[in-house]
Amino acid sequence: MMQQPMHIATSSVPLVSVAITAFNSEKWLARAIESVLMQQTTFPIEIVVADDCSTDGTAAVALRFRENHPDIVRVLTRNKNVGIQHNYYETFEMCQGKYIAWLDADDYWTDSSKLQIQTQALEDDSSIAVCAHFVRWVTMDNEVKKEYPRLAPGRYGMSEIVRRNFLPSPSVVFRNEINRKLPQWYFDVAPIPDWPIWILAAQSGDILMMDRVMADYQLTPNSSTTGQSQLTQTKADIRFYERVESILPASFHRIARSEIGKRYETLAYLLRRKKEFRASREAAIKAFISPFLLDNLTSKTKSLIAALVRDVEWRLRN
Repeated sequence: MMQQPMHIATSSVPLVSVAITAFNSEKWLARAIESVLMQQTTFPIEIVVADDCSTDGTAAVALRFRENHPDIVRVLTRNKNVGIQHNYYETFEMCQGKYIAWLDADDYWTDSSKLQIQTQALEDDSSIAVCAHFVRWVTMDNEVKKEYPRLAPGRYGMSEIVRRNFLPSPSVVFRNEINRKLPQWYFDVAPIPDWPIWILAAQSGDILMMDRVMADYQLTPNSSTTGQSQLTQTKADIRFYERVESILPASFHRIARSEIGKRYETLAYLLRRKKEFRASREAAIKAFISPFLLDNLTSKTKSLIAALVRDVEWRLRN
């Protein structure tokens, strides 16, 4: 006989904790929570909502769901803002499940089988540390922009995740406890709450990308990724790469240094466009010296020459 779908059993510890972080998300939080409540699972789950001292009605929305679903929903509220990294970390600390499913308040799941499918994959194969899938990028007017990420389904590891963070956050289910290995510098690399976790996870298992679209990532002006300018994102990446070697096996240090060199090249170019020529020159020099000598040699040399020429031209004009 087929097992009946269930959300929670009051006598059971949840197998999966859904971590939802929120800040001024009154417009969207209910949709996110409802997309979790629609999940059809054969195991108990919980929803942990953490509001980072919102100034709108976000906390009230969360508390209303807790009142209506006291066996499923738990709420963390604050009387002062702690910031994006601390909000995520403290939310994960509250999660009791063997697995944690990631969901930001402005995103939502679109497949009622999502948690069942991903959790079963993790239960069946202990070599998988993170399970993800494709998502749609949608505007606030529900216009679908694209599917993301643009890569083949399958297994990925350290060499791929060090080069770029390709995991859409609302798609990810990962093993609890990985987050407890985070270094202190985790709190200094905002707004990058997820990438360090995937780096740590890749040391203990594979990252599985499923060939299925099961969530929508909403493109909002305040998004920690798409809402930021390219310059802001590049600077955040650099802060990450300046620290990540402390949690990387030595065999991957060269990849990290090569990638920080590429980010400095991008920074030099973006600063030249803003006519910040001295800062562009400094970034180009860092691009040149960050990787091993022959890594990115052609591009970093061009970047350095361009920065030096524009800096000299600017000094002569002034």
